[in-house]
Amino acid sequence: MTIEISADMGEGAAAEPEIWPLIDAANVACGGHAGDAQSMREASRRAREHGVAIGAHPSYPDRANFGRTSMKMDPAALRETLIEQISALAAITPLRHVKAHGALYNDAHRDRALAEVLLDASGNLPIVCSDTSQMAAVARERGVRVLREAFADRRYEPDGSLTPRTIPGSLLSIEEAAAQARLLAAEGVVIARDGTRIAIPCDTLCIHADMPGSAERLRAIRAAL
Repeated sequence: MTIEISADMGEGAAAEPEIWPLIDAANVACGGHAGDAQSMREASRRAREHGVAIGAHPSYPDRANFGRTSMKMDPAALRETLIEQISALAAITPLRHVKAHGALYNDAHRDRALAEVLLDASGNLPIVCSDTSQMAAVARERGVRVLREAFADRRYEPDGSLTPRTIPGSLLSIEEAAAQARLLAAEGVVIARDGTRIAIPCDTLCIHADMPGSAERLRAIRAAL
């Protein structure tokens, strides 16, 4: 079995230079929650240097809260800003995929209307998302490729969504992340917050570059795998 290791990048995390050589794919911030033309060009350069596949990482237009707060937006306005974000990165580098960020990712996991807006903005680019999400359901109906994502460094809820960062224990320790990565690769499951085992089929295993100890966590995950 081969599993891809990916990370959310271009967000200004201090550990990013250490992380680029350790990943296969990057989801690059493109202006909604973080990132600008300079950071996107730097991410493109790093990706070429290390042979990393690159995708757009759009979000609600909410830099003040780093895209981690749900927003109520007119669907047309949200579609427009997502298209602008994706297009900004596509003007700099070819894109392999699109992956929503933060609150938009979590909201579109459950909300079909939001998933449809995201897919509208993404065009025919493959979508990175949970296998059980509304994003995956809409993509498959449209004939768009789904890259099933799992998170090595985040706790899961019983419905397969991520535990909100506001809840203690939502961010896994280095040891917990390595164990979860190994369980995902070996059995395609995780232990949810309530202790149940839930299936999380995955093609790409993501870590967050902005978490404390992210590079050490990634090295531990690679060693565990």
